[in-house]
Amino acid sequence: MASSDTHLAWDSRTLNHTDRPSGFGCLWRHTITDNGGWSSHPCNHMSNGYKVSLRERSALYNKDHQAIARRMKLIRDDFGLSNKAQKRIWKRFPVRDDSKRKRTLSEFFDSARQSLYWLRRGPEGWHLGATHLAPVPSQSLKKGNRPQFQPRQNATQGGYGAFYPYEHNYHHLIPIGAVEEWVIGKGESGSPARSDQVVKLILISRWNIHNEKNMVLLPQQEFEALIVGLPAHCPWGVPAHSAYQTALQSRLRTLRSQIDRAIRQKKHPKDLKADILDELNTLSKALLAQVKSMRAGVQLGTVNV
Repeated sequence: MASSDTHLAWDSRTLNHTDRPSGFGCLWRHTITDNGGWSSHPCNHMSNGYKVSLRERSALYNKDHQAIARRMKLIRDDFGLSNKAQKRIWKRFPVRDDSKRKRTLSEFFDSARQSLYWLRRGPEGWHLGATHLAPVPSQSLKKGNRPQFQPRQNATQGGYGAFYPYEHNYHHLIPIGAVEEWVIGKGESGSPARSDQVVKLILISRWNIHNEKNMVLLPQQEFEALIVGLPAHCPWGVPAHSAYQTALQSRLRTLRSQIDRAIRQKKHPKDLKADILDELNTLSKALLAQVKSMRAGVQLGTVNV
């Protein structure tokens, strides 16, 4: 079977495909094993998120975070946490016993991989694409001077990954789970066959859920998010952004209904291609604008679409 045909196939059990797409979109969560073209694979959401952030959104990330943290009184002169910052973070952990709370707080900053250490480096301490890293964070990382926020592939390719210079995530603005539930789901017709047709129409439109327009780089934890000026993705102890995802239910169900209606009317895929692509790209754009305007330092919340 050709690669493009494999990519079109919908495995309702795994929601997965393995091959590089050729002329079609993608709705799946899957592993990319093509080492030679890893960074250019159209389904590499991390690489796509890094590229669009570096090329078009660097002003969102490349601020003087040292000055911001000082102005907010979150760090001391030695870049240790201020009392204000400690109290703010302390409230994040619903642990009643003080001794356990202290250990939890310590573990939290260990998991952040010394983000304040990199902030101490200078105005570029948390900048996107900065390559001032020396020495490497640990002996297990063989390649030095990797750009900050560059996704990590393996020990010799890619960057240091999701913990450098602070814990972060390349977030799908239209999440995969939301598409699986409200677009791929059975919808009003209750027909699995109809869902297959919906999936194929979206894939034929060439919309890839991992495309640059549908990605945004977010701090994972609230402390760094407060300084960066963005919402936090899924902070430690919070498994999902359920409020954000649930807010997309009506919009995505409406899209599903529109496609269902087109199928009943036996419209040709080429007549739907532009409409589907435009609707999904427009939604990604609207979501990006809302995420950028959310309150900084709190978890990614509900949106109005």
